[in-house]
Amino acid sequence: MMQRLFILVVIGALTVANVAAQQLHFHSQYMFNPYLHNPAFAGSKDYTVLTASYRNQWTGFTDAPTTGTLSGHFALKDNMGLGLGLYSDKTGPTSRIGGLASYAFHIPFDKAKLSFGLSAMIFQYSLDKTKLTTDVPGDLAVQGEVVSQIVPEATFGLLYHGKKYFIGLAIPQLIQIKVDLGPDNDPNTMTRHYYASGGYRFKIADDLELEPSLMLKATAAAPVQLDINSKVLYKEKVWVGFSFRTGDAAVAMLGVEIEDFSFGYSYDFTTTNIKSYSSGSHEVFLGYRIGWPKTSRAMMD
Repeated sequence: MMQRLFILVVIGALTVANVAAQQLHFHSQYMFNPYLHNPAFAGSKDYTVLTASYRNQWTGFTDAPTTGTLSGHFALKDNMGLGLGLYSDKTGPTSRIGGLASYAFHIPFDKAKLSFGLSAMIFQYSLDKTKLTTDVPGDLAVQGEVVSQIVPEATFGLLYHGKKYFIGLAIPQLIQIKVDLGPDNDPNTMTRHYYASGGYRFKIADDLELEPSLMLKATAAAPVQLDINSKVLYKEKVWVGFSFRTGDAAVAMLGVEIEDFSFGYSYDFTTTNIKSYSSGSHEVFLGYRIGWPKTSRAMMD
């Protein structure tokens, strides 16, 4: 019984895209801060990018997943970039709190760049057994204890991008560390993931632009998942968007830019059986740019 309970708890804590299995902090509006998923974006702009976000997943569930992030990246030189990030994932009795530091190297081509990035990260994975219950009265395995482990990990990123397009590949959890929270619990391996993404911005009218993008997510622990995204921008100040995530949700997005600030909100309409118990997921982000060239707005941060 305890073994099965622990497996369920770990899956609940580490699954952030759907119940099948992703072990990484997840966002519906990742296209507005791609650095968090691909370190090759660090320093890809000639200004500093700061972003904070918060996600409340599966509203209506008790102890549903919540994720908060704070990140920033900037160009150190013309061909180098640095980035930093903090994040917190919590689901019921489990939590992951950590940080990351990134380095990227950019090789210029004619009107484009090829970028390589590497993130080193460290987080504390914790299980609060005081919040667990079983069908065994007085089960000593779940009484009065918080167990945790410090876990190091790494992410590799590759990016080819121009002013209006990008193609990227990211491989999080390269090391595949095992999380072992004691003799009463089975170890859980941090599974390597693969993210392939791409997007292009089209001008469809004087004041309107269309930006479709895709992200393909694969891991041995879950079925392949595809995100199909589309965003319409009006005067480069206001946007509305839609995303469909196979096997999980449809997402509506809207946002606005005011001077150096940007704000976005998204709502996930769950398409799985969870929709019988949850009204959906909410997410917000706030961005700030330092040294932003207002006369020449870039496509991606």
